[in-house]
Amino acid sequence: MIVNKNTKINDILNAYPAANKFFNEKQMSCGSCFAVNFDTLENGALMHGMEVPILIEQLQQFLKALPAPPLPKKINSSLS
Repeated sequence: MIVNKNTKINDILNAYPAANKFFNEKQMSCGSCFAVNFDTLENGALMHGMEVPILIEQLQQFLKALPAPPLPKKINSSLS
């Protein structure tokens, strides 16, 4: 997922549930706010008095540090 100023916060939280920790550490209660359904990352940053490019960079670094999701298991199918 590409994260930029136009990315909806809800899309970030759906793709990366652990991002809720990032927002909580920034004192942005995105996980419990109704506005995440339509607010962009830019709007959220501005509403909390943050510099948009800095918040995006910090979020991208946080997301890069998350463990990779496990690969789907391969199903063996035998043709008889």
